[in-house]
Amino acid sequence: SPTMVVLKRLVAPTEGVRHEQRETRAEVDGQELGSGTLLVAEARLSWLDGSGMGFSLEYPTIGLHAISRDVGAYPQEHLYVMVNGKLP
Repeated sequence: SPTMVVLKRLVAPTEGVRHEQRETRAEVDGQELGSGTLLVAEARLSWLDGSGMGFSLEYPTIGLHAISRDVGAYPQEHLYVMVNGKLP
């Protein structure tokens, strides 16, 4: 059965932000979460939608990450992130 993703109200990180990508779609286990802002900071990876709901991952919880440009495997280029355990 598919995993239900529960988004939490978050405050976007302001310290150590190395990259901010607006209009970024998020999908978790096939569940489309919509469009929002991806923030790559020194300590964590965060995604927030326009209402401030989202998720944040500290780097030790990320087991694998990759940039995929293979549109044969998925219809768009994307950042693939594998999380150790469940999404917090």
